Amino acid sequence: MIQGALTAAAMLFSLTAAQAQDDRPLVRAIAADFNSIDPADTRSEQDQDLVLNLYDKLVEVKFEERPDGALNGDAFEVIPNLAESWDVDGPVVTFHLRDDVTFYPTGNPMTADDVIYSFTRLVSLPTNGKNQASVAGLFTPDQFEKIDDYTVRITHMDGPEGNPAEVAVRLTSMKFLQFGIIDSVEAKSHATEDDPWSRDWLQKNVASTGPYYISKHTPNQEIELTAVPDRAWGPQSNFNKILLRVTGDADIVSLVRGGVVDYAGEGLTGRQYTALEDAGYPVLFGETPDILRLSMAVDKEPFTDQTVRQAMLYALPIQQIIDVALGGRGAASPCVYNPLDITCNNSFARYDYDLDKAASLLEEAGVEDLTFDLWYSNALPYNDDVAILIKSSLAQIGVTANLKGTPEVQIKSAVRDRIYRENETMSGMYFEGGAFWLADPVTQTNCCLTSWSDRGGSWNWSRFDDPQIDEWHYAYRHSADTEARLDAYHKIQDRLADAAANQVPLAVMGRTVATSKRIEGVTFSQEPYARYTYLKLRD
Repeated sequence: MIQGALTAAAMLFSLTAAQAQDDRPLVRAIAADFNSIDPADTRSEQDQDLVLNLYDKLVEVKFEERPDGALNGDAFEVIPNLAESWDVDGPVVTFHLRDDVTFYPTGNPMTADDVIYSFTRLVSLPTNGKNQASVAGLFTPDQFEKIDDYTVRITHMDGPEGNPAEVAVRLTSMKFLQFGIIDSVEAKSHATEDDPWSRDWLQKNVASTGPYYISKHTPNQEIELTAVPDRAWGPQSNFNKILLRVTGDADIVSLVRGGVVDYAGEGLTGRQYTALEDAGYPVLFGETPDILRLSMAVDKEPFTDQTVRQAMLYALPIQQIIDVALGGRGAASPCVYNPLDITCNNSFARYDYDLDKAASLLEEAGVEDLTFDLWYSNALPYNDDVAILIKSSLAQIGVTANLKGTPEVQIKSAVRDRIYRENETMSGMYFEGGAFWLADPVTQTNCCLTSWSDRGGSWNWSRFDDPQIDEWHYAYRHSADTEARLDAYHKIQDRLADAAANQVPLAVMGRTVATSKRIEGVTFSQEPYARYTYLKLRD
């Protein structure tokens, strides 16, 4: 154990002679190792960040460069990638694929068969990828049609048994990592009778056309990415190697200042970002819709009682969390949806910080000596600060929160197990950061607010089920009746605020990235991940 710890420390803190040169690898600090790199079944932000750089999609996000060298992603517009062009005819999109793309390292050519396989797999597995596909109006395999080896026709629908629909977010959804194109020949070679979609193999292995491949992996220490050679398509790599180092409890500020780490996008508190900024290091901020959310397990005491849940919301010290834990980088979020979405109606603004009101509601509910577990990932240091502030505030009304800071991989597995009814370990409260991938209510509602089923609810940790919310969402998520759709999502938000249970918004954090002085090209987009192909040495 001691020897392993010394080895990890040596990897983390040593600078070799090669690293002293301009061609040294780009080093990024990451909070945790990956759990699954299957595009259809990622389970953590680290998984998704990695898949984004390993797999290519038919389309890619469009970026605009800022004066500080960073790039902002367009919320809706996309540009060609594996598809060189497409035609839109109402609900039907016909993609014309590039004919010069090969998978690495197999050398297999990418054809329409790989696209059909990847999308059929996406809608067939009960995973978060299936949820994202449904947002784009993709539900069943018969929606995908091979015209020829390099042409695919997709018909978008308003439901699994519905009608063709002009889904507003169909193209922009396809820039997301879940739509990565898989080498079907390679994937099928690892299929078994019990695992026809090669899920076990794809969780740990890559079959892609993406800009990088995993050249070395030391679990819980380092992931080495190497640029795919002779790649003629998509964004080109400026660094031949990217080293993703699991920094754990290391002092990220010292690692950046010491030249050991080039990129730190998580794992820093607001105070640490300020310290780097004061020392002259680039600290870049993007007004992305990253949000801190909290849920309560409504199927177990003490949160089966709505009045108790409402009391908790009045006792959440949101402004303290922003000022102390986030270093002032953020704003209170009154809306369960993206605040930039016209659907947002500020339904949670009613829960101002009021300990007297919280105590009164607990008295009304007849609850005394309330105790529960407060779960969160301890991979991000500011999460500890958030948890301590919540615990301290609740203590003032006689409530005890047992802090359950848990390593990232373990907590994401536990969350998934609870959602899928495979384990009952977790109860109480759970908070996490997340992002609104679209300025539209459909993604958030479908993944996290509807009842858990084969249609949605793939991340409904609270197990809060409301048939009326389900009915409104599935009736209007792809509706062309703008006024009726807006009214439905306003009513959904009001019911969620009354219930005070699931995906309670705390703060919109935006996204902050600190870098060494030698690189630029940081990207900010709706999903909170790094795109390594855009990072480059400063002039």
